[in-house]
Amino acid sequence: MPVDTLREPRSIAIIGGGPAGALTALHLLRLAREKGRSIDVTVFDRKEFGVTGPRGCNMCAGVVSNSLIVRLERLGVSIPSSAVQRAVDGYCIHSGGQVVRLEKPVGSRIYTAFRSGGPMGEEFGTARSFDHALLAAAVRGGARHIRRVVIGIERPAGARDPVVITDARGGRHLADAVVGAFGVNSRTVLTFRALGFGYSPPRTAMAAQCEIPLPSAEIDRRFGSDIHVLAVGMEGVIVAVMVPKERHVTVSLIGPWVGQAHLERFMRQPEVGRLLPEGFHMPERYCHCHPLLPITGARNVVADRIVVVGDAHISRYLKNGLDSAFTTAELAAHAIIEGGVDRTSLVEWYVKPCRRAFVWDNRSGRILFSAYQALGRHPSLTRRICAAAQDESDSAAPLRSIAWGLLTGDEPYAALLRQALSPRLHWHWAIGATRGLRTRDTGAADRPKEGPS
Repeated sequence: MPVDTLREPRSIAIIGGGPAGALTALHLLRLAREKGRSIDVTVFDRKEFGVTGPRGCNMCAGVVSNSLIVRLERLGVSIPSSAVQRAVDGYCIHSGGQVVRLEKPVGSRIYTAFRSGGPMGEEFGTARSFDHALLAAAVRGGARHIRRVVIGIERPAGARDPVVITDARGGRHLADAVVGAFGVNSRTVLTFRALGFGYSPPRTAMAAQCEIPLPSAEIDRRFGSDIHVLAVGMEGVIVAVMVPKERHVTVSLIGPWVGQAHLERFMRQPEVGRLLPEGFHMPERYCHCHPLLPITGARNVVADRIVVVGDAHISRYLKNGLDSAFTTAELAAHAIIEGGVDRTSLVEWYVKPCRRAFVWDNRSGRILFSAYQALGRHPSLTRRICAAAQDESDSAAPLRSIAWGLLTGDEPYAALLRQALSPRLHWHWAIGATRGLRTRDTGAADRPKEGPS
């Protein structure tokens, strides 16, 4: 009796070999082994992630969170030490001339990495690429990687017919199901829109990113192993982050529409200048990119035998794109193996769980980031909050906890918003801010005034 491949697909084609695609392959293969089923998983992606510069890059600041590291290890994937640029010790928040340092919790791990082989002019190679490490793990797990661009997808004419995939060299491939793991920055968005099942990609914001080459000793001295978040109050910039790597610092700005002009204006800000070597000037040529970031979910992400994962579907608001890729990949794999690949099953097993995981939480994230952006425009209020956060007493712990959760993405936005709206927190914050300001004023009064001797 022939197998109903809508219920038990045997061949799955994944369009895109970045984290969402590699993780979908890993989850599919693991679940199939657990079920005692034999499946064929093929990943299509021409990009060689070990290549330096734009050709091998997936345009990301390259922060690997503790939550992702833990989830990868549960999946049996360890990040090779060669792909780690720097182990992060904490976050530094710069605002209103003050710096608040948040140290990572004991046992927590955060890494910085390059998604590709590194910026222009480097020769790191595949061993240093985070994305290459994930795709290599998927291939070791049993996936096949075809280095070709997919230029056409034909939906099946009947319920038992396969999907037909055409690559740029004229090759034709048949699959029981297709997973779109192409990302919002890929032209494959247009291919999926043309399939006629109503797919519409997420609305997006923009990031402006660049790699600043600096000697390792200078990075150690000026940035340490901390990620630096700067509230500089620049119009149109929601978040500004400087991420230390081994021989580079990645600058990442996020806003509704940011570009190279924003990057260069940011580099002239006094707060930034205090972190850089004296007399530093941006080189004439430097590696920079301007990726899109999803700020909503896509519409109509499933059809019979078709499912879209990663940020081409949905992602956490302005944070944790890699974690979001893991979540959507895991849910899609469960849907395909447990429920089948007809549209009704994919809605129940995949679309609805994704909504529960992301939609309400992202609404809370919008509120939190809007508040953060507003604070950057009010230096006096920001100074008071920084003073409260610097307080060593227990009253500052909730405030520091909220800041840590927001910056790292290790806590759900909804939980952070509940903490932020707590009356008890605001009472402690007022006490801590008053204490912090009083301490600084007293210290200033106690210091001897400078003058001629």
